[in-house]
Amino acid sequence: MLPLLLAWLHTVNDLFSNFLTPLLPKLMAHFGVGLGTVGLLVSVYSLTGSLLQPFAGLIADRLDRRLLAALGPVLVALGMGSLGLWPRFEVLLLVLGLAGLGSALFHASGASLVGEFAPRERRGFWLSFFGSAGYLGLSLGPVVALFTVSTFGLKGLFWLTPLAWLPALLLLRMPLVQRQGKPAGFRDFVRVFRGDVARLWGMATLRSLVFMSFSTTLPYWFTQRGLSDAYIALSLSIYSFSATMGTFLGGTLSDRLGRKRVLVGTLTFGLPLYLGLLFLPPGGASYLVLLALTGALMNAGIPVAVALAQELEPGQTATVSGLLMGFTWGFAGLFYAPIGHWIEVFGVMPVLLALGALILPAWALAQGVREPGAGPEGRKMDP
Repeated sequence: MLPLLLAWLHTVNDLFSNFLTPLLPKLMAHFGVGLGTVGLLVSVYSLTGSLLQPFAGLIADRLDRRLLAALGPVLVALGMGSLGLWPRFEVLLLVLGLAGLGSALFHASGASLVGEFAPRERRGFWLSFFGSAGYLGLSLGPVVALFTVSTFGLKGLFWLTPLAWLPALLLLRMPLVQRQGKPAGFRDFVRVFRGDVARLWGMATLRSLVFMSFSTTLPYWFTQRGLSDAYIALSLSIYSFSATMGTFLGGTLSDRLGRKRVLVGTLTFGLPLYLGLLFLPPGGASYLVLLALTGALMNAGIPVAVALAQELEPGQTATVSGLLMGFTWGFAGLFYAPIGHWIEVFGVMPVLLALGALILPAWALAQGVREPGAGPEGRKMDP
């Protein structure tokens, strides 16, 4: 019951989180500001929602994670649901900063609860299920937001906020999950940024940088090549759907094959598939198949890395969950502005090829991670 409830909350949290970008033109008209100004809303929400996740995890490892996991989506729903209620732009900036903090608290606390609820032999499956639920919310967010605003206006978004209240109240009625280790102190928090968890973070950041840059550049690149809007939309939809499926399958396979083996395998096969995306001419069905395989493979490692980090640091599962999820994506996202500039200067292909080389150090970092209970060379030791 608990992981299903947390998956429900993850869907709701990420559904509201994805309201902002498609509504930027509406908010520009509402406040009478330009794109650069309204873009501050995205920056503030991304900063607090992604880069603060390890620090939100530090809080969650010390407090009642049920309360924080319930509070987080409610803050997100109230923030995004009130986009049309504030007369001053500055007030909305503050509100979305708090909403982003709510999202950070939820992701760190929710992933921690799921990981500690699940038996070790099924942890990968439940973390995959939790992650896939978030992707579902992200995919539904723009559709729900635009339909609601076109029908009821910006103020109508507030009537969607009860979607977060019911699962939050149900979560608060659940019994406490027994911690697998004592709450972390500051010295333990600092240790996270060294050793095996740090290697996992480096690997995940490099992987995210490569594939975030590719998927973000894809519409621009395809437009340059004269491909239709319909093909571009289909490509993005297939990539998003395959990422969801990969997230679900990756953790499940790691329960059977081992975390490190799946993690290294996704990167081993990911490089040739990525190069195939660059050299195979887009526009046909074969390219879409390759895009789906690559999207699934490279996202399959996300829940695996989270599960492995939780097993490496059982006393601070919320902290490492925040580090391996939102902080990784947020940190990688900071680099896209200069990458976009380099693409304009040097062209799409040279920059994306250079980024592909980052998969090699990511692979090396994954190889260097020692699984819990493994010997000095990374092999599992007999009990």
